[in-house]
Amino acid sequence: MPVKFNEIKQGEAIMFNNEIWVVFKKDLQTRGNLRSYYQVLLKNLERGNVFNQRFSPDDNIDRAILLRKDYEFLYMDGEMMVLMDPDNYDQMSLHKDLIGEGIKLLAPNTRVCVMSHDDKPLTVEMPQFVELTVTDAPEGARCDTATSVFKQAIVETGAEVKVPGHIKKGDKIKIRTEDGEFLGRIN
Repeated sequence: MPVKFNEIKQGEAIMFNNEIWVVFKKDLQTRGNLRSYYQVLLKNLERGNVFNQRFSPDDNIDRAILLRKDYEFLYMDGEMMVLMDPDNYDQMSLHKDLIGEGIKLLAPNTRVCVMSHDDKPLTVEMPQFVELTVTDAPEGARCDTATSVFKQAIVETGAEVKVPGHIKKGDKIKIRTEDGEFLGRIN
């Protein structure tokens, strides 16, 4: 059932040009005595591209109903991720492109969220933070402590993360999945 665009909130999914888009940013623009309009930044859930669009507050838009379900990542099978439903232990395979760059930080038994529309998976969301073990880290220079020194460390998934000089092999670290940034060491 269509609704007026001014009822759509930021973060909601809409149907636009027969595709599902998420409203990332929504700004109301008023120009003098002209009609107001919304300047909207949309993101396509299937392709991942971003698009700028104008909508009138009176435009009729269909809301898209997205289902979010938690799954547990088990392992990679070539190009496919094998996920398990923790409620009934059913397994499903999804292509690794649905998760994007986050695949580098995906360790077995990590909980992920699968967003789907009409039983078709659209995207896989990583948790905000992951805790991984450092498998290889070069030794830091002993006397270089006047400035903050960073080095490249390799974590258990094979991804490279920039870490401070005091991190060594075997340490468990917390990483933000959005940009792969080191957040701290876990004791």
